[in-house]
Amino acid sequence: MKNKINIIYAFLIALLIIIPLKVNAASCNIKVSGGGQAVVGSTITINVTISSSTPMGSWEYLLNYNSSYLKLISGSTSVADYTTSSNGTKSKTYTLKFQALKSGSTSINIGSYLVYAFDESQMKVNVSNQTVKIITQAELEATYSKDNNLKNLEVEGFALTPEFNKDTTEYNVSVPSTVTSVNIIATKNDGTATVSGDGTKEVVEGSNAFDIVVKAQNGSEKIYKLNIEVEDLNPINTTIGKDKYTVVKRVDILTKPSVYEETTITINGIEIPAFKSETTGFTLVGLKDEEGNIFLAIYDEKKNTYTLYNEFTSNNLILYLTNFPEPFEKYLKGTIKINEAEVEIYRYKDSSRFVICYGMNVESGKYEYYTYDTKEKTFQIYNDEEIKDLKNEIKKYSYICIAFGSGLLFAFILIICLLRKKKNKKSKKMTTK
Repeated sequence: MKNKINIIYAFLIALLIIIPLKVNAASCNIKVSGGGQAVVGSTITINVTISSSTPMGSWEYLLNYNSSYLKLISGSTSVADYTTSSNGTKSKTYTLKFQALKSGSTSINIGSYLVYAFDESQMKVNVSNQTVKIITQAELEATYSKDNNLKNLEVEGFALTPEFNKDTTEYNVSVPSTVTSVNIIATKNDGTATVSGDGTKEVVEGSNAFDIVVKAQNGSEKIYKLNIEVEDLNPINTTIGKDKYTVVKRVDILTKPSVYEETTITINGIEIPAFKSETTGFTLVGLKDEEGNIFLAIYDEKKNTYTLYNEFTSNNLILYLTNFPEPFEKYLKGTIKINEAEVEIYRYKDSSRFVICYGMNVESGKYEYYTYDTKEKTFQIYNDEEIKDLKNEIKKYSYICIAFGSGLLFAFILIICLLRKKKNKKSKKMTTK
């Protein structure tokens, strides 16, 4: 009986010794992270982290992956490393980069591994692997949101007509003449969409048009048009060609052109901001078209007429281009657009890179012909001296050729005459015999 009790005691003591050792055995984690979802052709970044709550001394592992889905670009799948710290280390991360080769699902996992604690005892290892889903660009784009609607649109402090509806794309707002700016608030319906055209906007008397563009995640766009009408109790209207304009009454929205001075003039009994230049002799006023675009125009106070004014700057030249005073002989007449303005030109032939323009240098007030390089977008004063010299050389050469040809022809005729004369003498001698 005593022997049995001793055996039981021995067994219990053994359990007490063994169990605590298993509970307190040092452990660590090897975790593969990153990847998740990728597009074919893109680069995937994978991190392998070895960590423990107790210091580690050395470790090794082998990373497995399917080479038909992934191509290793940088980093190593086989690691054997150790700590250089005198206190060991509790964490170490290794980074690898892969290129996604084809669509499908694949895994990156830890194969073999071995980790030792700083006291050189072997540690228990918990492994966490990573799955990567690879899709094509088309599959990715198919998941993009198509929602390009606004959830709400408002002009702060003013009412829209009609009331907002995400499917209605054009609205009108009326504001008093004292209003110089408005705050457009546009709220997108989908968080992945983007909105442009909202925020604080300057407005002038008359019609002011704004486009609020909503771009969905998939790239599709929807445009909401907002027409803000600033009351103008006494509008001054004019027409240039087929386009309608309203005279601008606020100087703060106009840009003063070079060599002009700010002043005011009276039109229809209303004081209007203007710009004058003694050099050009022009008086400029601002005009606004039906879409709210601002232009400068030459105002003839005597005739009460308006002509759009466009300055062109190049090579230190500031030019006002106009129609030719008379046809440019032996050249083809036409028009081209320069800075979105229609300009009359003459060119040597349809394919000519260089064209001739006519206009005033606004710094000197002098009208000249100018050569415009349609490729480089530059102007320079037209100089026909070389052309005249070339024409003179060609003329001289032509005279020389004519003289030389005439000489050859005279010599040829003379030789023929001499040969005939000689032949006739010979014939007479034979007849006499």
